[in-house]
Formats: sequence, C-alpha cells, structure tokens
Amino acid sequence: MKVYEEQNVRLFKEETEGLLMKREAENNLPIGILNQLASRQSDSNPHLIYIKEKGRTTFLTMRTPPHLWILPSFATTTQKTIEALVDYLLDRSFDVPGVLGEEKAVEWFVAAYKRRKGTEPSLQMKQGIYKLEQLSSIPLQEGQFIQADQEHLTLAKAWFRQYGVEVKEKHIEEQADRLAEDMIEQGKLFLWVMNGTPVSMACRARQTPNGITINAVFTPDAYKRNGYATQVTYFLTEHLLSSGAAFCSLYTDLDNPSSNSIYQRIGYKRIGSSIVYKLQ
Repeated sequence: MKVYEEQNVRLFKEETEGLLMKREAENNLPIGILNQLASRQSDSNPHLIYIKEKGRTTFLTMRTPPHLWILPSFATTTQKTIEALVDYLLDRSFDVPGVLGEEKAVEWFVAAYKRRKGTEPSLQMKQGIYKLEQLSSIPLQEGQFIQADQEHLTLAKAWFRQYGVEVKEKHIEEQADRLAEDMIEQGKLFLWVMNGTPVSMACRARQTPNGITINAVFTPDAYKRNGYATQVTYFLTEHLLSSGAAFCSLYTDLDNPSSNSIYQRIGYKRIGSSIVYKLQ
C-alpha cells in the first residue's frame, strides 16, 4: 500500500475518476468538486491524496480548505486503508478539522484519529444520500415554480443566512450574500411562489457526468408545513431531468424525518449514508 499526494488536479482526476464513478450518485460531492477544480471554477487550493494497492487505486480523499476532508464511498475501502491514511495525514502535520463521507470509512477514520491524538470527536450530522431516476406523482398545488433573478437577491441573502443557521453550517451563514449572488447569477436558484410571494427555495448544485445534485432546500418558518418544499423540489427535479440529467441526488438530515419523507414521496430512494465529524 502506498499513499500519494497529487498537486495537479487533472492528473488526480485521471487517476481517480473511474473509481469514483462506480458509485456516481453516492460520490456526487467529490466528483462535483473535482469537476469544478478541473474547469477552474474554484479558487481553492486543494489537498488531493490517493492510495494504491498492488498497482491499482483503491481509495482517495480530498479537502478544499476551510472545508473538511471527504471520504468517498468505495467497495475497496478497508479499515487498514483508512488507518494508513490517518497516519499519513498526521505524520505530515496536515490540518484535520473534521471529516465527512461514507459512514464506515468515517467511523474508522475517527477511531484511528482518536487513538493518535487522544481528542474526543464531535458528531455533527448523520445524512442520507438519495437518488431519483423517475418522479412519482404527487398532488400539485396552485403556485408558480420560477428561476430567481436579481429582484430576489435581498430575499435570497436573508434565506441563505437562515438556512445556514438551520443546518448548523456556519460557513453558509457567513457567506450567505456571496452564495445568493452566485446562485442567481448562474441561474441555479429556484423558488416556489404563492400569490406573488416566494415561500420556498431550492438550488441546482453539483453536476456529475450523468446526474445533478439538489441542495439548499429551505422554507422560512412562517411558511413551513404547507408542502411548499415538496413542490419546489418536485418541480426542480422535473426541470433537471427534462434538461437531460439521468438522475438527481440530494442529501438529507437523518434526524429530520419530515424532510426524508418529503423526498421519498417525490420518488427519491436512499442509496447511502454520510456522516460528519468535527475533530478540532
């Protein structure tokens, strides 16, 4: 087993993309980030690491500071591989603020890190990864599905701040203004509107070769429990599938049974789990 650190995004992608694509929907996060890095749509200075055993790539991890290390989902992952990765990162003094990804790999990583450092990890979230290839029929409301534009910018900034607080993602809260500006400028923010008033939002996020991820599904407290999140997610999913995506994927908070049931009604099926730990 040998661990490699790659500085060149293109070479790293060539080395690892085939492995990632074996579970494309589950690995939408690292695939999407790699695509952004390769097309220079990101100004991040990433850390890109992969592991080879008997001449073939069996694992990879990546980090775009200040975000956490990502552990993708692979059939080839073993506890020994993860322990070797932890040793590599700590022996070379990499910053390891936390880790997210496939549940078993993350648990092995956290246990090995704890043995080395003696610190107590903090579980932040348990997420379900869902995939949809065909929409289910649902009752449709009177309302409008629209793409947000500049007239919605002030509202979007406020909603992204509220969304960051709701999902306990401080970087979203802190970068809400920029996120709102970028999503509107790129045509990725969509709204459900009732009687002329926006009541819920959802965003088109990362793209993989065959799929697109939906994120930032948010309804302000004043409009919750009216089915608006279901409507905006349904119509955004329909829009993306009709635009050529073979499937859509999204993440849910497994401690929120309401959101999980919403997506299942639309036709999303759970295909994996992802957990998030803070280590510092």
